[in-house]
Amino acid sequence: MSVTRLTRTGNNFDFLRFMAASVVVIGHCFWLGGNIHREPLLNWTGYTDMADIAVNIFFIMSGFLITHSWLKKSNVLEFALKRALRIFPALIVSVLLTVLVVGSLATDRSLNEYFYNRQTLHYVSNILLMTHFHLPGVFANNPFPDTVNGSVWTLPYEVFMYACVLALGLLGALRKSTVALIWAALYLVHLVLLPEWNISSLIVQKLARLGMFFFAGALLYLLRDLIPWRGPIALFLLALVAATATHEISYYVLALTLPYLVIYLAYVRLPLVSSFGRYGDFSYGLYIFSFPIQQLIVLWLGEALTFKAFVVISYLTSLGLAIFSWHIIESPALGLKRALGRLRTSPVSVTSRAP
Repeated sequence: MSVTRLTRTGNNFDFLRFMAASVVVIGHCFWLGGNIHREPLLNWTGYTDMADIAVNIFFIMSGFLITHSWLKKSNVLEFALKRALRIFPALIVSVLLTVLVVGSLATDRSLNEYFYNRQTLHYVSNILLMTHFHLPGVFANNPFPDTVNGSVWTLPYEVFMYACVLALGLLGALRKSTVALIWAALYLVHLVLLPEWNISSLIVQKLARLGMFFFAGALLYLLRDLIPWRGPIALFLLALVAATATHEISYYVLALTLPYLVIYLAYVRLPLVSSFGRYGDFSYGLYIFSFPIQQLIVLWLGEALTFKAFVVISYLTSLGLAIFSWHIIESPALGLKRALGRLRTSPVSVTSRAP
């Protein structure tokens, strides 16, 4: 199996992103519906849940693909604009829709008090990746109270990782040895030093965890021609994960095995799956629109819904918004990338070779 060339229809990244986003939506149903005690992965492992694993998978794929993106073009402005066009148009719509529609429908305050509250203005700053979860009087009595869109917390970390790749590329340090050292350091910090030193900062913990998976993906891209990508190896690693799932070393094992499994699955030959992207990439919209919709459904219907009905209704509603977002917002924005081709000869272009 070759992982040298990346083509739109020659890999399964679109499908994996969609599945990871779907797992996030379903995983959030347990939290938002007050059924976290029924979350199967958390009950099995005792330390992680479905949504967390899906986020880890997102960051592995992101590290792999973003490293490819820089080494393919190595143009600062083009690199930055492509990332911005992917993230911000749908994020802006999501934030404004949440404030103007979801918040207005859900708040227990008067509309005048709601819109003139400083907390509302703070929430709008999510557009600038300044994470805020609260809107005045919104979802205050839900089983998962006050949090309007818990999914947006990953976006600043994602953009920070992009900046790290850009900085390493400009310094000529986006190479095997450097990235391997960064990954090893983050692995040590996240799994050994933070617990040993009893560091409780969520920012530090999340940065170490997400950075560890992101740079694992980046390292696998740089080592792609040296690694044997084989089904038996993937099956062995999967069995190892399952065998250690309830053991104290489970997360150490997962952090080492999950990156290989994700990239293997991204390139294993599955003809129908590899063409999944021709219908659109609904993963990002599914991810950033679902949480407020799920909270609103809980607020309005509450105990009137069975858990299965909540999952189906919230997922289909979120998917509908994601499809709308792709066709009306995201795809047109990404279409602007074609106009960036002329930037390849820009004075700010920096040539870099893949190690």
